This record gives sequence, C-alpha cells and structure tokens, in this order.
Amino acid sequence: MLTSRKRIFWDQLQTVRLYYQKPKFALIDLTFFFIGLFINPYRTCRKFLQKKGAANIYAYGETPFTTYQKMVDECGIGPDDVWVEMGSGRGKGCFWLSQFIKCKVVGIEWIPQFVFFSNMLRKIFRVKNLSFQRVDMQKADIAKATVIYLYGNFPQVDIPLTAKVISISAPLEGFTVLKTFWVRYPWGRTAAFLQKR
Repeated sequence: MLTSRKRIFWDQLQTVRLYYQKPKFALIDLTFFFIGLFINPYRTCRKFLQKKGAANIYAYGETPFTTYQKMVDECGIGPDDVWVEMGSGRGKGCFWLSQFIKCKVVGIEWIPQFVFFSNMLRKIFRVKNLSFQRVDMQKADIAKATVIYLYGNFPQVDIPLTAKVISISAPLEGFTVLKTFWVRYPWGRTAAFLQKR
C-alpha cells in the first residue's frame, strides 16, 4: 500500500512517462513544479480559508493527470466539449485538458494567487482554449458548459440541462447517475459519478 507521498511521487513518474512527450506541456508542468518550490499551494489555500473562516481549512488537493485521463475516457469527453472545473486550484488539470483533449476549458477558482499564476502561465505559453475566472462558484457563468467537474459539494448554481456533471465520492442530490467508475487520488481510491439533471 502506497502512502500519500509515495503516491504523489508515483503520479509524477507517470506524468513524465505518459505526458512529457509533448514539450509544451512538459514545460508548463515543470513551471508549476518550480513555482511550488517557493509558493506551497497547500499553505496558500490553508491561509486563504483561515481568513474566510472556513470550517475545513485543509480542503485543498490536486487531481492526478491519470485520473483526468480516466474521467475523459469513461465519460466520452472530446474536443467539442466545454469543460468547466469548479475549484480548479492552480489549474494544472485545466492545462492538461487543453493540451491533450483540445477541448475548451474554464477553471473556476476564488483563491487570487492561484488564478493569477494560472492566467500568467496561460499567457506565457499562449494557451488559447483555456481561461480562468476568479469568482465564487455560485456566481460563475457556466451556461456554455457541456461538462462540469467538481470535487466536493455542488454550489447552488444553474446547471445547463445538457451538461454532464462529474462528482467525486458521492452523487449529487437531484441528479440522475448515468455511470459510476473508480478513480484514484493521492489519498486513495474513490468512486466518480457521471450524472445529469
């Protein structure tokens, strides 16, 4: 059984093996790694949530690229989709989707530093099919979304009737589950739910 740190190391090895054949993506991912040496995303999130008075200040985590690949494969996501990630964090997964799936990607995040660095990297690497919004999830404009991904509880927002929703660990109330499949995170394995209203 792998510990979280060993799993993160294993995920990084898989990233290099599977995805670094695309030089632009390799540079983007290495830039995230370099920034992370000086600005710890877990500490950044914890401090932000403390200031907001959140009950759970340790809510941050990053989805491995291999888990994104599993979601794409299981849910039939392709270049014609508009993927909206609710709580995109630093945006690493958004960059992966824009580079490998070629769909339009929108990251929704309310932590200013994360959105700043994501947008800076998007401009530096000239990624055109990607955008980040610094906004509370409840105020996000998701009208054009065909796929919405979130880890956690869903905010009270209007979901487009045609949009697929992927949630982790539990299905959403008021949605019909179309498919359930297993995904992996650094802390372990859990169920993912593909659903629609």
